[in-house]
Amino acid sequence: MGVFEQLAGTSLKIFSGPNKSRKPDLPERKKILFVSHEATRTGAPKIILNILRHFSENCDIHCETVLHNGGHLAAEFENYSKVICLNLARKQTEELQRKIRKIVQKEKHNPPILAICNSMESRFIGQELAACGIPVISLVHELPSSYDAEDYESVFKHSEKIVFPARAVQNATHEKNPLPASKYTVLPQGLLDPEFGKGITREEAHSQIRQELSLPENSFVVLGCGTLDLRKGIDHYSNIAKQVVSQNKSNTPVHFVWVGDGPRWTHSPYHYVQLDLEKSNAKPFVHFIGGRNNVEPYFVGADAFLMSSRVDPFPCVIHEAMATSLPVITFAESGGAAEALSGGAGFVVPYADYDQSANIICMLATQPEIAAGIRSRSLERVHSRYRFADYGDQLIQLTETVTGQSIRLTPAPQTIEMPIRRAA
Repeated sequence: MGVFEQLAGTSLKIFSGPNKSRKPDLPERKKILFVSHEATRTGAPKIILNILRHFSENCDIHCETVLHNGGHLAAEFENYSKVICLNLARKQTEELQRKIRKIVQKEKHNPPILAICNSMESRFIGQELAACGIPVISLVHELPSSYDAEDYESVFKHSEKIVFPARAVQNATHEKNPLPASKYTVLPQGLLDPEFGKGITREEAHSQIRQELSLPENSFVVLGCGTLDLRKGIDHYSNIAKQVVSQNKSNTPVHFVWVGDGPRWTHSPYHYVQLDLEKSNAKPFVHFIGGRNNVEPYFVGADAFLMSSRVDPFPCVIHEAMATSLPVITFAESGGAAEALSGGAGFVVPYADYDQSANIICMLATQPEIAAGIRSRSLERVHSRYRFADYGDQLIQLTETVTGQSIRLTPAPQTIEMPIRRAA
């Protein structure tokens, strides 16, 4: 266990320099801060980690990461930047203010030129940085149903630019807190790992999953992925599974496999989902297998992906499902996933429509040839439209626009349009 794993979540501060492969940091190099509320193996921290990596590899800058709280990914942030872990309660306090001012003022001759604050949960650090005169770009991934209007007002006030990941997120936010068009842009983040899905063959992964879970070799596997909570809709997932089991009359058993962990104590959502399953004939077909360090084999070896979230702005797992050519079923009006699946790259059903979701899964299980076109469109779309390198380049260009300073090591191969989306 590394130092970050030992100290994550404690009251200790963690300071560490970049790894030895980086060039020595010279005083005149411009400094940019990358802010994350935590360093867990979840979507938002993975996104800012990838942004940090892209800036580190493509810009002549000194990178520093500020973590409000720690997590297992902290050591990976260290590969590309100096890391400062505050380990403070996530709220506005005098101690937070003091620590942020210390970070900003430690090199008075070379203060940060910008901070990129990832997610609404980083708003407390963003507010303090702005108070110190540091321009802030805020990446707002969340839908407004999760926060108060005052939270958004704070982020809008202290940010030079707001970046939304999907039109659905921007439109929902605009309805609750109107924002001038000049203040925001819509930039969908891309597939975190462009090699995702290429590390194992479908045949190997297919066999591996079924052997691990003792499933019949001819099982049709419907994958789910995320934290065990109501936002991710684990109750929707299990209810759809019950519907499929009750109407599946074929010789192809359909199994539902959920990768990801969360609260399992009495009265947690998982607890009640299990109570419901115990009273149904679907219990043997639903498997909540916990978290996995490497989820790639489960995506490659599955046959479909069910996105059952109530609220999910633009989930990274959609890109991973598309990269492994999985037919995806998602709910309308639950976030930006439907945008990723447009053009026939997946199925969008009415919100929480168990019947239609189950019908699609049964159809795919018994008529696999139907999925052929969806698989190819999904794969092509994620690798052409959702390249993380393009997203990173757009953020570099936005940074140069906000700061009025050039930071790129070499000129971009072509001008990247910065779309400004107005509310519909």
